[in-house]
Amino acid sequence: MLEIPDDRCERHRLFKAIDDAFKAGDFEVLGTALGGAPRWFDERMPFELGLGHPLEYAIYWSPLAFISALIEAGSNPNYADHAGFPSIIAALSTERRDRHDVIRTLIEHGADPDMRGVNDWTPLHYAVAMRDVEAIRLLLAAGADPALRTRIDDCSTALEEADDAGFETGAALLRGALDKPAGRDEH
Repeated sequence: MLEIPDDRCERHRLFKAIDDAFKAGDFEVLGTALGGAPRWFDERMPFELGLGHPLEYAIYWSPLAFISALIEAGSNPNYADHAGFPSIIAALSTERRDRHDVIRTLIEHGADPDMRGVNDWTPLHYAVAMRDVEAIRLLLAAGADPALRTRIDDCSTALEEADDAGFETGAALLRGALDKPAGRDEH
């Protein structure tokens, strides 16, 4: 069990060791720094350090290979995130150059393309807000449902959001997905 030091400087050194291990993608060092629990890779990290779920932190700070290693070890790509940034939405919110590779990896490992996050958005809603055409394509190819509505605020679909924002390319992709007969992929 990880013990959080009372001393502020010691707490910072612990945070720095954890952060450095994430950034280096060092599975063994990170497991030790987090106290060596058998399933540290799928347990929320200490609140006192403000770190959240290991996979979420890795999505923001770790190499893609380390994200894959966490998932392959058993980290859940559908972890609960009450702050509104489950895995795919976290990946969409990053400024990583390889964020689409991260999204692809998450989907390949079972992340739900219709997960709900901030403002009850699905990843399609978030991709529309970011005007991210490639992400919209990835999500639709993974089976994301363009007809899902948020259950709060405006109760809108991603298509309605795209139309309202004047995002014609995104709206066209979503409209095309809605027009495609269910259960039929076109290659």
